[in-house]
Amino acid sequence: MKLTLYHTNDIHSHLHEYARISAYMAEHRPKLNHASLYLDLGDHVDLSLPLTEATEGLKNVELLNKARCDLATIGNNEGMTISHEALNRLYDNAQFPVTCANVYDERGHLPRNLTSSYFLEIEGVRFLFVAATAPFTPFYRALDWVVTDPLEAIKDEILSHQGQYDVLIVMSHVGIFFDEKLCQELPEIDLILGSHTHHYFEEGEEQNGVLMAAAGKYGHYLGEVTLEINDKRVVRKCATLHPVDDLPEVETHFIDEGKALMNTSVIKHPIHLPRTTDRISKSAYILAESVMEFTHTQGSIINAGLIVKDLSANEVTEYDVHQMLPHPINAVRIRLKGSVLKSVILKSQKQEYLHEHAQGLGFRGDIFGGYVLYNIGYIESEERFFIDGEEIDDDETYSLGTIDMYTFGRYFPMLKGEAIEYIMPEFLRDIFKEKLMRDTDI
Repeated sequence: MKLTLYHTNDIHSHLHEYARISAYMAEHRPKLNHASLYLDLGDHVDLSLPLTEATEGLKNVELLNKARCDLATIGNNEGMTISHEALNRLYDNAQFPVTCANVYDERGHLPRNLTSSYFLEIEGVRFLFVAATAPFTPFYRALDWVVTDPLEAIKDEILSHQGQYDVLIVMSHVGIFFDEKLCQELPEIDLILGSHTHHYFEEGEEQNGVLMAAAGKYGHYLGEVTLEINDKRVVRKCATLHPVDDLPEVETHFIDEGKALMNTSVIKHPIHLPRTTDRISKSAYILAESVMEFTHTQGSIINAGLIVKDLSANEVTEYDVHQMLPHPINAVRIRLKGSVLKSVILKSQKQEYLHEHAQGLGFRGDIFGGYVLYNIGYIESEERFFIDGEEIDDDETYSLGTIDMYTFGRYFPMLKGEAIEYIMPEFLRDIFKEKLMRDTDI
């Protein structure tokens, strides 16, 4: 028998590109003279799109239904950027199964509508699909989920079904380095469909007898894998990609739909908050202040590039605030010694990313911009540091409000290992919106 598997990953709510992918599959799947499946590898949801934000991902699931998705797993965007309750209801109307082996609630239950693995029999051949997602432990814990080690979860799931399947397919939302490790540790896997690190293989890549396939990000590609199976064993496997530019063009209205759904008024008086990335603007200063207030800390630090768009209108809607701060970024509260805080302040003064393009870690803007410090001072000529009006003592402990993307090591390596509290599910736009509604003199 022959089986074609179409696969997408990390769409991140690029729904126009996804509509083109869907149109291609709708045209070509019926023409196949053998069985086919369509699988999505997670991070289809991204709240940076107003339509996804307004529907908490339900529109994405509707589009997966329309595309005749046969099986999906969750990525970190489904697992961490919507509330615990929203994830539990995300797939209530899904016309496809969803599987993930390493996310549970505190009572040991999978999210509603999820299974720990999935069986499918086609022409007498038994397929086992096992999936896992990236273990961003502190974020999941903040949302009352428990995420376990993906490698051990996959191994346990495979072991528990030993002898019950003929073909083994892993759906990984953990990244390319994890997938390469899987190839070495579990050579019995026939196929790994990969995602999370936005990598792609034009013709797949085989390691230790395991074929890896991945389709990049943002709907740039549709992946296609063909398996030839004889006597219930895979005898040939190959992979290819279909660039979105080669797929049918379609007309969509996702932006207008989202704007209409987010037309609720936030404030009804004129406001002008400009965007600048190379100097402190009023809008960035207010955002820094709102982060400090929300985290109940002594001072805060953000980057000006978080403000993506001016806010200038006679009336401000939910959509306007979303466009200003489209990032799925949360605030954090960090407790740290004065000596570490000083090193953070010193590093911020270098302004290393003032004109740099930035991406990843939830950032959905373009230029990173300069650091903006609130309630924090530094006298360079005297090498004196201040927070909340007091001089910083190396041995004292202080509280700093900032954003989660600074805690991963890229921007402030000294923060890794500090006492970090992730405050979820509110995003920066939620915090900023509350500030606008509360302080009417802005």
